[in-house]
Parts: sequence; structure tokens; C-alpha cells
Amino acid sequence: MPWQLIECFTRYRQFIALLFGLSIFCIALVVCWHLLKTINLNDLQSALQQLPYHAILLSALSAIASYSMLIGYEWSAARYAGVKLKPSTITMGGICASAIGNAVGLSALSGGAIRCRLYFKYGLSTIDVARMSIFVTLSLGFTLPLLAAIAALIDIKNSVIALHISAMSIEIMASVVLLSYVGVLLFLHAHQLSATPNNDTRLYQIFHWKIRLPNWRLASSQLVITLVDTILAGAILYFLLPNQPNFITFILIYILALVAGVLSHVPGGVGIFEAIILAAFSSQIGAASLTIALVIYRLIYILLPLIPAGILLLINEGKHFLSAPQVKETDTGIAATIMATAVFFAGVVMMFSSVIPGFNHHLVTTFIPKKIVNFAHLTASLIGVLCLLLAMGLRRRLYSAWGLSVILLILGSICSLLRGLHWIEAATLLTIAILLGYFRDAFYRKSRLSILPFSLKSFVVSFGLIILLIWLILFIYQDIPYSHDLWWQFELDSHVPRALRAALGSLILLSGVMLFWLFKPALPILTIATKEELNQAHQIILDSKQPEGGLAMSGDKSLLFNQSKTAFIMYARRGRSMVALYDPIGDDNARADLIWAFRDLCDQHHLRPVFYQVNANNLPFYMDIGLRVVKLGEEALVNLQEFDLTSKGYKDLRYTWNRGQRDGLSLKFYPPGTAPLDQLKIVSDTWLKNKQAKEKQFSLGAFSQSYLDNFTIAAVEYQGRIIAFVNLLETEQNYSASIDLMRVLQDIPKSTMEFLMVGLILHYQEKGYQYFSLGMVPLAGMQRRRGAPMIQRLGALVFRRGGRFYNFQGLRRFKEKFATHWQPRYMAVPAGLDPLVALIDTTMLISGGKSNLTQNKNE
Repeated sequence: MPWQLIECFTRYRQFIALLFGLSIFCIALVVCWHLLKTINLNDLQSALQQLPYHAILLSALSAIASYSMLIGYEWSAARYAGVKLKPSTITMGGICASAIGNAVGLSALSGGAIRCRLYFKYGLSTIDVARMSIFVTLSLGFTLPLLAAIAALIDIKNSVIALHISAMSIEIMASVVLLSYVGVLLFLHAHQLSATPNNDTRLYQIFHWKIRLPNWRLASSQLVITLVDTILAGAILYFLLPNQPNFITFILIYILALVAGVLSHVPGGVGIFEAIILAAFSSQIGAASLTIALVIYRLIYILLPLIPAGILLLINEGKHFLSAPQVKETDTGIAATIMATAVFFAGVVMMFSSVIPGFNHHLVTTFIPKKIVNFAHLTASLIGVLCLLLAMGLRRRLYSAWGLSVILLILGSICSLLRGLHWIEAATLLTIAILLGYFRDAFYRKSRLSILPFSLKSFVVSFGLIILLIWLILFIYQDIPYSHDLWWQFELDSHVPRALRAALGSLILLSGVMLFWLFKPALPILTIATKEELNQAHQIILDSKQPEGGLAMSGDKSLLFNQSKTAFIMYARRGRSMVALYDPIGDDNARADLIWAFRDLCDQHHLRPVFYQVNANNLPFYMDIGLRVVKLGEEALVNLQEFDLTSKGYKDLRYTWNRGQRDGLSLKFYPPGTAPLDQLKIVSDTWLKNKQAKEKQFSLGAFSQSYLDNFTIAAVEYQGRIIAFVNLLETEQNYSASIDLMRVLQDIPKSTMEFLMVGLILHYQEKGYQYFSLGMVPLAGMQRRRGAPMIQRLGALVFRRGGRFYNFQGLRRFKEKFATHWQPRYMAVPAGLDPLVALIDTTMLISGGKSNLTQNKNE
């Protein structure tokens, strides 16, 4: 029974987490309603008018000072990661990443995306950026409980009043927190290792894991930075309060509210943070004044910083677009992400402005019919809901989402003017539409909106906003008794009917879209490629410069084509991993769209996307869809234009080639479908028996007539019989060729393999090819340095010490004889997935483990 519960939780963990967050959000709204039921809209207007200007100024200055401290977070994070960045770069990264992270939530991911864009051009790796993002996120998380405990012990009397618990309970909880920190420090001190990844970090042995943590100097400085930042952030709200409580007590409650907001998984902690602050201070300060202070706090600390951050990032993107217009589609810029966020917030503004009462401009009341005004209110709310959903399409680079967003933003700006000449809102919407037009090339996917996978998170967030919208209507208009007649009132000053219609229309529209997604036709079962698909793939391979695509002809993988059938991805499923082999094969211009399409396919089937053996030049595509990369090894490439067997540097290979011919070795090439497979099968079966192995799959060819008939086969003959053979992966572009299946007998001349390689190189050199691939050497070129990722150091160890299992170093030395250029090859995996899990699933596919693809019934 416990294992069944664990399995159920693991399978539905995302749904459970989202449901938990939505439930906490609803509970927080109920608490806020209970605390605010004694005030009305007039009380809030009066509290706003009584707020002095100098309080707002002090609050704004505190926000500026707080964001300047966030630069200190970034500086410490760079030291922790062991990277060097210019002060201007750190400043921009710290401000922009923090502003986006505070507003959107999930700061490690949202802020991490900003850092990737800003820091990659300075040579930082994905691992470096991940370390910086995690350091910034955990710095606050680990420091807040310590600060809360200290604040509670300093002022126990006021803490009792604010928390509504006994002094003894506070002392016990605070002491437990402090003792826990002391215990952790002693534990770390006892398990500290002598190794130092860099001058600012130390390694600690925690059970079977080695963990990299900041040293005492960096940890102490970051503690001070976090302390000052927390005080300044709390001061933003504190200066807005009319009857200010004890500051230490206030900071204690502020910290608890921050922690509760983070733990709730609600973006920005909206509702949860406010509920705790209201519960603690509404009786002392006044519910109306405290509510106004919380709203202005959100504006100053959360929303306003988004404007300069967005402008800075868009200017940075604009410079990149202007300086390199030819690579707009292949860039990992965050223009699409920024614009998706802007459209999302535009939708929120239109939804809420449609229900909040405002003044009716005399021009509106004079010249615009009331039916049009009411229609504009409802339309603006519906446009707001559509913008929430279109943001998901913009994030996935869909051109159709871009076009519809531009149209809706223009219509929204018109509705803003018709509703009451809200020119600031209209100008904002038009500005976002213009920016979308400027960054049009960032939305390069020509797919339809209907291909978007169902995003439970997007719908939960949207429903949460509508719940907040309904709560706001009930709160603002609580003094007006409900009547069915309200729905049919269309007067210009009838704010309640307009708000009700807008909320109902938004709810119906969102529910309808959700039902459309849920009741779409069932997804097709993932099947192995059909003969027709293999024929299409074969032609694409011949027209490309990627001979490795020939492995699609093995018939053990499924194929994903782009719409124009000019490129494809070959993949197989193992467990919850959908593993794509190599980069997309075919048209280079289709790669970005195909990679996104593969991500969509994985999302639709609730599987994790994995790309195996991808090229370094295409890594930006994979990072763009949220993957991180791990080095697998290095591919051996022979530059045929540089290879000269007659030169002095190749005398050993020249001797091998000439000696092999004198000894009776000969190399013969068989065009596709003409090889003597009966003789080759003897060699293959003998090789498998000697190696005590079975046929591999997925990334290696297997001996079968249906597969080998697609390729040229080179065979070494000795004394009238075939002693070795290899099938060759080629294209019609004469750019590159590669070896695949290689089988040799045991009792053969010593130099046979070198003879075969030299013969192949000379053959393709004569045919005018530019490169010849000898295949990848696994684990080659992995980092041994301290602080390198664990999988990298493990791979380097296996490469050096794993000779008992597989002679990796010997394989590399053999291939180095041919003056080889080494090109790194990577595996791209989801950011939250242990690369070893994906590697195990891929290894099982290669070793012949059962794939979770089914055979097409028509085949």
C-alpha cells in the first residue's frame, strides 16, 4: 500500500502540487475576505488619500537600495561558480533576473533563463549559470529562518502579540532553529574535505555525495547581504504604514510571510503573503490602510522593476537582432520569453481593469453609445483571457500566436479608449504590440495553435486569476445587494453589471478553451516508422550532409517530420524518456521548429525529451526548449582535404597500406543491395560469438538484409575470403561519410583494421568528400578538474580506469593515428532530470532493451 501511494504521488506530482497551490491560494483569499469584510471601497480611497507622499518616496528609495543589494547576490553567485564577469554585466544580470524572478516566481528557472541569455556570450556554461541561479535562490531560503528566529528572540513581547502564540512556544521554536543551524555547521565542519574547487568554495562529504558549498568567507558576506536586503525589502512596506509597529516584530512577520509565499508555490506568493500580514497587523494599523500599503508595496517592489528590466533586456535583444539578423531563428535569445511575459501581464491588466470602477470621461458619455461602452468592457475582459493563453504559444515561438496577439492587443487598446479614454492602458498595449512586431522573427514556428500541448499549469494559473477577479468583484461591490436584474442593466454608471458580465464571460471562455483541449482527438500511439516514412526519410538523408541519418533505416525507431517533409527527428521511447538520436536530419532551417515540435510531442505524452549525440553548434536550440547539456564524448573526424598519405607525417599508415597489399589484403566496395550477405553473415555471426555479444540497436546498425541493402559495404578480402566488412553511411552531397556496423574475424593479419581505415579514407578522398567520420569515442575529453559536474568527473574516471570493461583510451589512440579532428558530442536532458537516468534509458535502447514503441498494424 505505501508503495502504491508513492507511485501514485510520483505519477501525479505536478497535478498534486498545482492543486495544493491553488487550494492554499483560495484559503488565503478566504482569510483576506474575513479580515477585510468590515471595510469598503470608500475606506480604501480614503486611506489612499491620507498616505503622505514622503512615505511613498521613502518606500521607493528602499526598493532602489534593495535592488542594489541584489547585485551583491549576483556577485557572490559568480564567486561561488568560479566565474569572472564584468561589474556592468553582473549589475544587469542581478537586476533583470531578480525583477523577473520576483514577479513570475520560480526564480531559479525564470532568473536562470535571463542569466543564460546574458552570460553565455561571456563563455559561461549551462552548469555555471545553474550554480549561480541555485546559489541566489538558496541564499535567501537558508537565511530567512535564521533571521526570523533572531528577530523573535530579540523582541519576544511584541512577537507574542503578532503571532498569537505563547512566549514559551516562540522561545522553543526559535531555539530549535538556531540549534539546527549550529548542528549543521558542526556537521559540515566534521565532513569538510581538503579539496577546493575554487578559492571561494569547499567540498563536503555528505554520506555518498560530495557537495560544493561556499567557504566561510563567502557565506558570511552573503549572510550580511541577505540581512541588509531583507531589511530594505521590509522597509518598502514599513514606510507605507500609518501606525508603524515595532520594526523588529514587523520584520519577523514579513519574513514569515515571505517563507509562506514561497512554500505555497503560488507565483509571487500572491494572496498568501497578504493574508499573513493582514492577520498580524490589521487590528493595530487598520485594515484599509494596511491593504493600500500592500497594494503599493506590490507595485513598487514587484511590478515597477519589471519595466526597466524588460526595457534593458529588449534593448539587449534588439542590438543582437540588428548586429546579426541572419541568425535570428537560430539564436537562444529571450525576446520571445520576455514578450510572452508582457502579453500575459497585458491580459491580467485588461481582465482586472474591466471590473474595477473608474470615472466615465465626459467625451465617452457624450459621444459613445452605452451599448458600445458595455461591449468594450466585456470584450476587453475576453481579450485578457485570450492573452493569458496566447502567452503559452508565444513562449513556444508560434507565429500564429504572434499574429493573433498583435491583433488582440490593438483591439484591446481600442477597447481601453472606448471604456473611458484609458489612454495609459491603451498606450501600454500598443507599445507591446509594436515590440511584438519588432521581434517578429523570434516567432518562427509556422505551426497551428491547436498543436499546443495541454498545459495544466497555464490553466490553473488562469483559473486562479479568475478566482481572484471574482473575489475582487465581491469585495468592491459587497455593499450592493445581488439581484438577477443586475445582469441586464446597461447604463453607463452600472459598474456592477459590467463586472459580473466580464467575470462570467472570462470564466466561460477559459472553460471552453480548456474543454476543447481536453476533448481533442486521442493522441496517436507512438509507432515504429512505416515503409512509406522510411522512404521519405531515405530521400531526405540523401539530400542532406548528415550521413548519420542513415540509422533511421534500421526500422527500430519512430520518425517525426516537419510539415514540409524536408527534415526529421528519429527517436525511440524507453520508460518515461523519449530519446532522439542525433540532431534533426535534413534542412537546416527546419531544425529549430522540429526541436520544438519534438518537445511538444513529449509534453503531449507526458514524457521527458532527451537528445543523444548532438552537435555543439546546435546546443542553443536545446537550451531554448529548457534542456541542459552533458558531454558524452568526442567524434573522430578525418579532414580528407588535409590527409596526404604520401607526406612524411603519414609514413606509418603508408607502410601499413603498402604492406597490406603485398600480404594479399584487398578492399572491395559493394554498391547498395549487391553485397554477398551470406559471406558477410558468417563474419558477423563469428564476431558476435567471439565477443559473446548480441546485436545492438538504436544508435548502431544491426546485421539484417533489409537494413544493409540500403548502404554501400566495404569488405576486406584475404586469401579469397572476406575477413572484415563495414557498412558506410553516405549522402549524395559528397560532404561527409561515416562507418556504422563493423565486423571482423579473429584470425586475421594484425594490420587489417588500419588497412581498412586507410582504404576508406583514400576511397572517399578520391570521390571528393570533405570529411570521414570514425565514430564517437565515449567519455573522451571529459573534465577532470575539481568542481566539474559529477557525471563529467565520473566519465573521465571511467575513461582512464575502465580498461577492464572497455578500452576507451585504446580506441582513442587507434583513431588518433589518422590525424583526426575531435568534435564534442553532447546529450541534452531536462533541467531537473539527473543525466544518469536519461543515459541509462538510452543505454538500454542501444543494448537491445525493449522500446516502448509499437509496430504499425498496417506494416
